[in-house]
Amino acid sequence: MSSKLLMLLSFLSLSLGGYMQIFNDNFENLDNWVAENMTGAQSGNNEWEYYTTRHVNVHTSKTSYGQALVLHAQKESYQGYNYTSGKVHSKIQWGPYGFFNIKALVPKGNGLWPAIWMLPTGGVNVYGTWAACGEIDLMETVCTLDPGYSTLHFGGPWPNNVRYPMEPNNTYPFTVDWTKPHSFGLEWQETFMTFWFDASIVNGIVQGTKIFTIPSSIWYSQNTQGVKYPGNAPFNVPTNIVLNVAVGGFWPCMIPGCCDNISVPANMYVYNVQIWELSQEIAS
Repeated sequence: MSSKLLMLLSFLSLSLGGYMQIFNDNFENLDNWVAENMTGAQSGNNEWEYYTTRHVNVHTSKTSYGQALVLHAQKESYQGYNYTSGKVHSKIQWGPYGFFNIKALVPKGNGLWPAIWMLPTGGVNVYGTWAACGEIDLMETVCTLDPGYSTLHFGGPWPNNVRYPMEPNNTYPFTVDWTKPHSFGLEWQETFMTFWFDASIVNGIVQGTKIFTIPSSIWYSQNTQGVKYPGNAPFNVPTNIVLNVAVGGFWPCMIPGCCDNISVPANMYVYNVQIWELSQEIAS
């Protein structure tokens, strides 16, 4: 493609409004992230690990694919738990709206439950506690099974929460080669959310493999009395990005054999987190 054509396409993307990058972290350090110290019981998923802030569980390192955040799960006796692992959340909240793209090499194995998701710190925001506060799961995968999953959680505070789509409709409609890094993307706008795989922004536009789209008419948030909040709540306020590797828990341990002979040590390598916002700039 000629340089003149590239310049023209860039000019058009600005003229018509397109995605402009506002955040790009290649994990030279952990300045943009907070390591969590919490038990598996506090996760609400009956997980088997203890998340620690120690260097062994959360650190940065050079790898064959480049600099990365390393979330390391291992077997050890720690504070009454038999496993430790790493979990971080973004230091600040992002959104609402934009294109969020996280590149990671995701571990597979017995008992493993790695995830890339979005949730307000502490699982609470202006709409209340989980899941009235809203949760966005860009990527989850469990055990040795091939599928990846993308899901929204919303509705009322637990136990009046809703998960959408329900399995198997939240499954990626293609096979994933988990031995290689991939980009897991979310296009979050006022009227829809689209989950993307190995996508990127080209001339202000998302290009890649579309997983599926959820219109805002599907999601809602309501208080403890069952009264719904107006608009496209709860996905109209900022939230945190969360990265973690769980060991065990309700979901993987429901799968026969998954929680036998846990596949640790295991690492999730996160190479890049990018955030883009739509620009409405009109070129003169």
